[in-house]
Amino acid sequence: MATFNVLLVTELNDFDEAHESELLLRLEEACFERVPTLKYAWEIALDAPDESEAKNDAVEKFVNVCRTYPFELKMLVHAGTGQILRRKKTFEP
Repeated sequence: MATFNVLLVTELNDFDEAHESELLLRLEEACFERVPTLKYAWEIALDAPDESEAKNDAVEKFVNVCRTYPFELKMLVHAGTGQILRRKKTFEP
């Protein structure tokens, strides 16, 4: 199994900024490292058999942290040389 660095760039639509610090803390606790040059970008290192599985694991982990807040999440996910994943998810209150 190899280790892949997965980059997630997100857009948080209709997100209550009062919860921003709590969300950032929860993402840090889930091992996501914030990319300082972009407002909503994170990187995570995951062990997986291939790039595709690493991207899927990162998306699942990210969604599990975010799903307690009501907003619309748009994300781009990239690892290695593979195709960039595009996902859109709406979380209800």
